[in-house]
Amino acid sequence: MSNRGSEPEADRTRDMPPPVELPEELLEDDNRSISIGGPAAVGAERGSVFGDAEPEPYVAVLVTESTSDSADFRPLYEESFVLVTASSDEEAAEKAREYGKQQEVSYYNEDQQLVTWKLKHVVEVRRIEDATFDDGSELYSRFFRNYTQYSSFEPTLGGEEL
Repeated sequence: MSNRGSEPEADRTRDMPPPVELPEELLEDDNRSISIGGPAAVGAERGSVFGDAEPEPYVAVLVTESTSDSADFRPLYEESFVLVTASSDEEAAEKAREYGKQQEVSYYNEDQQLVTWKLKHVVEVRRIEDATFDDGSELYSRFFRNYTQYSSFEPTLGGEEL
């Protein structure tokens, strides 16, 4: 984890609005959760969904590729960073692959060309070390040695429009 900022606490919070007071009815039920699919699990039931280990957050780096049969089509790749929760590295990797496959799609663009997006590669799946998810929490970082090579595939660094 990098500590890139060193501004005092007072400077970071001076422009922030005051905290919001929640109504009592929202504070009473500590078993509330937001459903994002699948059966609801509350309290003790949550353990059975994930096995014995407590689920932890992971970040998955996925690359998808667009293709088309059109002669003038220029391939486009998307690198996405996806949050998954899992009880093990293996489960996180499988969930990342499943997510990538679920995002695959084909459609006709404005020129009536069939465009297909497919999962190209799961680059990395890494457990998030600082899962506080506060402002400034680092979710993912990586190191590289050659900025020229990095900028050659990062179109926005060269001013290219997508």
